[in-house]
Amino acid sequence: MLGPASQAAASNPPTPGQIASLQQRADALAAQLTQDQTKIQIAAESYDEAVILLGHDRAKLRQTRARLAVLHKDLAAAIVNLRNTAVAAYVTDNGAAASLAVLDGTAEDAGSIAAYASSVTDQLQNAEDALAAAKNQVAGEVALQTTQERKAEIQVRAASAARTAAETATAQVTAILHEVRGQLATLIAEHERALAAAAAARALKLERERQAAAEAAAAARARQDHGSGTGSGQGSGGGAGAYGPLVPAGTNSAGSAALAAAESFLGVPYVWGGASRSGVDCSGLTMLAWAAAGVSLEHGATAQYAESTHISPAQIEPGDLIFYHFANDGPWPITHVAMYVGSGPYGTQTIIQAAETGTNVAYYAMYWNGFVGVGRP
Repeated sequence: MLGPASQAAASNPPTPGQIASLQQRADALAAQLTQDQTKIQIAAESYDEAVILLGHDRAKLRQTRARLAVLHKDLAAAIVNLRNTAVAAYVTDNGAAASLAVLDGTAEDAGSIAAYASSVTDQLQNAEDALAAAKNQVAGEVALQTTQERKAEIQVRAASAARTAAETATAQVTAILHEVRGQLATLIAEHERALAAAAAARALKLERERQAAAEAAAAARARQDHGSGTGSGQGSGGGAGAYGPLVPAGTNSAGSAALAAAESFLGVPYVWGGASRSGVDCSGLTMLAWAAAGVSLEHGATAQYAESTHISPAQIEPGDLIFYHFANDGPWPITHVAMYVGSGPYGTQTIIQAAETGTNVAYYAMYWNGFVGVGRP
């Protein structure tokens, strides 16, 4: 026995529209997920590139700072060396003159010593200035590279944040998509169960109708055998006429396939010009039915009559087409088409058709009013 929830699902099965709407949402989420995954790839590549650039900047900065440190040491050493060299040169080359100048105190010797001292001082100053300029240049490079390093660090953080945001969005969309797909699978399963139940009920109904028709036909034959009466019931358009009751001459596989396809449209409403599960007209029904059997027909009763092989009613088989022209139907030679069933609610006199506006595809008793001929596609 079904529980309350199952009974509710059975009494209110999901509609195709609900399933299509949920499928559209799932498709949209899948598309968004693809976009988010692309963003992750782009962000990851940007992050990797930023990290590489930052590493290069840091290595370059380390090298420049090392150069600056060397220059500091070189500058200090150069100053000491220049002073020592100047003193040594003076003492070595002009030691005697210096002593005499100091002892005698002559103006000429004193001037030579002053000139020499001035020359050594100028050389020392020039060397200090050159080293200081080099130091300032390297210090400027350090400042510039430090700024570049900070920019690279900012880029790394921004790329990392973008990748994290894309990964978070992807995780959220993935969770929602998983939930929607689960709901969609549930709806589809419920819809298929409802269709299967409806098909089973319809098949049971058809079987009962056929059994009843067979029993009625057997009873009628028994009455005829005992002289109880002749003839059979008439369809919606008249009696057997000059052709007599239809009796299937045989069964061909294509006709059986076409008939099975036509019976799948039972209950579909008549729609003028229709050729779909939403609605069919007379030739739309037969066109779709024979298309299922692999035979292409035009959407028109007159065209289908021309496309068919004309046979006598005595040769009729399930799936064959019965063509009509009714009074006041206009100039077309054929204005209606139905399909022979062979064994149905009206026994061997059963046809299936999309009759007219306001009706659904259904079984009918064979009628001869307006009959033109029988055709086999």
